[in-house]
Amino acid sequence: MKIFNPRSASPAWIWPVSAMCVVLSFMLSLAWVTKDNRRSRSQFLSPDQSKRMTEATVDIEGFQNLQSEVEKLQKEKTRLENVLAGSGSQTRALNDSLQAAKVVAGLTELEGPGIMVVLRDSAKTSGSDFGGLSDAIIHDTDVLQVVNELFSAGAEAVAVNDLRVANRVSFRCVGPTILVNDVKIASPIEIRAIGDPKTLLGAMNLPGGILAQFRQTDPAMVQLERIQRMNLKPFTGNTDYRFGKPPKANLPGASKS
Repeated sequence: MKIFNPRSASPAWIWPVSAMCVVLSFMLSLAWVTKDNRRSRSQFLSPDQSKRMTEATVDIEGFQNLQSEVEKLQKEKTRLENVLAGSGSQTRALNDSLQAAKVVAGLTELEGPGIMVVLRDSAKTSGSDFGGLSDAIIHDTDVLQVVNELFSAGAEAVAVNDLRVANRVSFRCVGPTILVNDVKIASPIEIRAIGDPKTLLGAMNLPGGILAQFRQTDPAMVQLERIQRMNLKPFTGNTDYRFGKPPKANLPGASKS
């Protein structure tokens, strides 16, 4: 009769599993990304990958601070212009012309009726009209086409995720996000436009139009809403011109031959 021995040999599976746990822990420590090891690992990237990582890095907090500062300066500038306009009829006429130009340039806040278009990535993975993963994702060209359609339909002002579309706004895909003047946005994307709601809705619901293409892939990718009154913030991007300048003949006080 065998007596129970508490010191009997361990089961054969313990050592392989223990070794696997050690290896897995080591792999997890390598995969864990922090601010410190992200900098150290960037030196091993290829030049092309390093460039992409740099382009995709945006200081959101810094941008928001700069945006707030620009808005304060714009309000102070408008206040000073209005004070100056009270000094005489000619100055008031000049200030009225200046304020109208700022509205056209998108440098002032606007309010009025319009519509909102919401674009979002599709959750579908298959279907008769599903062309692949690319069709299920909202791209920069999709946003640009919707903005162009709205302006073509008579929109007086357009904003994408509260970023006002002005003369020098650009749209560019970077990985899973879209850069609007170096500000990252992602699905869902809200595009708001001030104008005649009936006309804008008709243009957006045009058969064969840009929104019809989304609906063909997945109706859930598009949401269209009429809004009685909305506010669009002013453009707060760069307004400096380094190369283009008005001809001297068009400057005030220039002699005309």
